[in-house]
Amino acid sequence: MVPPGLSRFTKVVAGCTFLLLLAGGAVTSTGSGLAVPDWPLSFGRFMVPMEGGVLYEHGHRLLAAAVGLLIGIQTLWLWYAEPRRWVRALGSLALAGVVVQALLGGLTVLLLLPDPVSIGHAAMAQVVFGLTVAIAVVCSRQWHAAGDRERALDVRVPAFATLSAATAAVIFGQIVLGALVRHTGAGLAIPDFPLAYGQLVPPLDSRPVALHYAHRVGALVVALAVGWTAARAWRAHRGDPSLLRPSLLMAALVLVQIGLGGWTVLSYKAAGIATAHLGAGALLWATALVLALRSRRRLAAAPAPVHAPIHPLSDYLVLTKARITALVLVTAAAGFCLASPEGIDLGRLAALLVGTALASGGAAALNQVFEREADGRMARTWSRPLPAGRITPRQGLVVGVGLAAGGVVWLALRIDLLTAGLALLTIGLYLAVYTPLKRRTPLNTLVGAVPGAIPPMMGWTAATGGLAPGAWVLFGILFLWQLPHFLAIAWLFREDYARGGFPMLPVVDPDGGSTGRQVALYLVALIPVSLAPTFLGLTGPVYFFGALALGLVFLGFGIAMALGRGRRGARRLLLASVTYLPILMLLLLADRGVR
Repeated sequence: MVPPGLSRFTKVVAGCTFLLLLAGGAVTSTGSGLAVPDWPLSFGRFMVPMEGGVLYEHGHRLLAAAVGLLIGIQTLWLWYAEPRRWVRALGSLALAGVVVQALLGGLTVLLLLPDPVSIGHAAMAQVVFGLTVAIAVVCSRQWHAAGDRERALDVRVPAFATLSAATAAVIFGQIVLGALVRHTGAGLAIPDFPLAYGQLVPPLDSRPVALHYAHRVGALVVALAVGWTAARAWRAHRGDPSLLRPSLLMAALVLVQIGLGGWTVLSYKAAGIATAHLGAGALLWATALVLALRSRRRLAAAPAPVHAPIHPLSDYLVLTKARITALVLVTAAAGFCLASPEGIDLGRLAALLVGTALASGGAAALNQVFEREADGRMARTWSRPLPAGRITPRQGLVVGVGLAAGGVVWLALRIDLLTAGLALLTIGLYLAVYTPLKRRTPLNTLVGAVPGAIPPMMGWTAATGGLAPGAWVLFGILFLWQLPHFLAIAWLFREDYARGGFPMLPVVDPDGGSTGRQVALYLVALIPVSLAPTFLGLTGPVYFFGALALGLVFLGFGIAMALGRGRRGARRLLLASVTYLPILMLLLLADRGVR
């Protein structure tokens, strides 16, 4: 049990960190970033007259020093009084984060506000704030009142906990995108709201306009994710205020945030409104974190609920693997947009996404038809519609063939033969090579990563009519990303895969040595490949430094799994993988160059 004094202190630290965020936002909003031109002193002194922009910049530095001291005290207190090692590690991470944040702040001044460093400074501020919020949550009385559920790390995470974690990741990605808009001068690239130059979709013929519009689209994605989460909380957890209240608060905050975003544009970035917009985003991020942590804690070890009958539509969404299909569409769209820097043909993009969705859903359905018996032997898949008998093999076959064939024909007629050929190649590799190899060799993961990496190439060919080095780089990024992602899944469910007769690498490597080495190897290779778009002139320095930071963090999780070889490390690596890819795609699109 955490001492009451420490529990209260962690809340104070989180609150002060939020005030520091607001102070930093005020510095940017008032254009005071270089009001004090030296660092770490101010005009060579510790204290200076607090006037004009100096008030904002020097006041921000003083508050940062105070918050850093508080986080240092918190870290020492946690190491003295907190028995949970992972909570002590969170405290150390927060302290390391505030040190990095201070160094980035100093570089921002000394290098005269370079965009990549300023964006990194803004993103790190949100990371530190998130860590202080997480510490406050796990040290609270409510956390301990939920019971001793450390064993929950060894069971499958419930759907709502996964949804809330994904929503928090989407919100953080939008915050990073907002930092790009804020620090690259794109805040007024579109001067009207809610339309954009009087249209739903403006001419995306310049980087600032594309970046600003991407932020608006991101706000819509966040609103949908938050709305979905709140609706699920209302439907399934209405009797649990610890989950319902943050869900509803998120819904309210996202509306406030969108309103403040529009007001920021209409007021021509008035300092107070712009700062409030940043603060509301931070509160939304914090609320999402609270919900994700609480739902993971309260639901993971709870008894399995008695489910109502499944709706037929849900069965067909499962049959076509709607979540995986959505990821396929994101990567295909990324390839299309990256290959179209001077303007995006939305009609052609829509046609690409329709055909790709049909082909991907059909392949997924046929895969489940072929593996229905093995799925019936595994705990994670026995309730799928085919092994559970809610959809017959013949129905699955008809749906799969119809969707797959329809997708290829659609792409051939509406896009071009090359894109349709790539779709057909993807389906063939997935069903005729990868699916049978899953029963024969651990190398199936390498083979399966090939069809999973083709969709961004389809996007590229749909935009340009041919393949280029950029398309192959996207293929390499997706190929290498999938390998640690799937190995983390295979490690978590290795007993299940063994029951299903699938010799995944973690099944034939029970001590995890080979699995850990391969995870680290693929993640090391991913870093230079993910930086290649900048060397090809497809992206700028913002993407380069963002991809580098993401890759190093991802590698850190992989090394932790390789060394620990436990379920906790694998689960963290899996969460890191599903966070890494969407943020990298956002960076690709936000910082794409003009060729």
